[in-house]
Amino acid sequence: MTSINYVFKTVKYTTQEVKLTATVYLPHNGSSVKGIALYFHGGGYVVGSRAMLSATHVEALNDAGFVAVSSDYRLAPTISVLDGPVADSVAAYEWAQDELPGLLEKEHGIRVNGKNIVTLGHSCGGGLALLMASHPHPPNAILDIFGFKYLRDPFYRARSNVVTSSDAPSAEFIQKVFDEFPPPTAARPPFGPNGIDLSTPRGAYLVTSVRNGAQFDKIIAEDEYEQVDPEKLLSSPTFPPTFFVQGTADVVVDSKFAGWAYAELQKNGVRSELRLIEGAAHGFDANLKRDDPAFEPIQSGVEFLAQHVGN
Repeated sequence: MTSINYVFKTVKYTTQEVKLTATVYLPHNGSSVKGIALYFHGGGYVVGSRAMLSATHVEALNDAGFVAVSSDYRLAPTISVLDGPVADSVAAYEWAQDELPGLLEKEHGIRVNGKNIVTLGHSCGGGLALLMASHPHPPNAILDIFGFKYLRDPFYRARSNVVTSSDAPSAEFIQKVFDEFPPPTAARPPFGPNGIDLSTPRGAYLVTSVRNGAQFDKIIAEDEYEQVDPEKLLSSPTFPPTFFVQGTADVVVDSKFAGWAYAELQKNGVRSELRLIEGAAHGFDANLKRDDPAFEPIQSGVEFLAQHVGN
């Protein structure tokens, strides 16, 4: 597959600057392009990178007629969710809608209408995808894959046994994450082949915050929840058509949230679909191939997106 990197936003700090980048994946047949699919990665707003959009997902999007785009955002906790992930994702959305079509036509001869844009994301990225519904020119459709929503719910504040106290690094080690400034745009998730990896301050910060039921405490201010949580947006009868994919064995995002969101959209007459995957955990689709039966809900979600863009 052909990919190109574009800087869509530059943030200047005192002695450094952060270049926020989007990777654009082009379909083999440029004449078949019908729209732009903008992806936001997961990682609890703290870890992850735009590289987390897998080749399998890119292929599905390209085959459905989309130019696939995966974008950076600055990672918490040295920036708030509102000022980092949300603000940068809005910037990526506006760039993809307003500037990318001109670049594609000039550099690759691909014509695509920026109004034909959809959003999708995993985990916190699913929540970011939903938030684009608040934009004056909202996406045509949204694919939310076990996305963050209903962030005030007690579920997120319940203590977890994801790591025991005896395993936890010292508070001094964890605090070193706040030395990572300017905020990075990529960080390795704290999960590897041998289980949970607490070898970095950032990974240790995320895991222990989740364990203590405090994952949002230092990154979302009390008066900012309405701007980072799509909950209120979901009550609008003009919310974009949305496809939800959610595993019932997810311990990171309770499956009830997808059910609530789907029910709200159905009540308001918004076209929506919900696929609850029995026994599926958070991130169940990370390593799937196109011909894997477990990829079918994702494929259906991509086809749903394609139904809502013009030619």
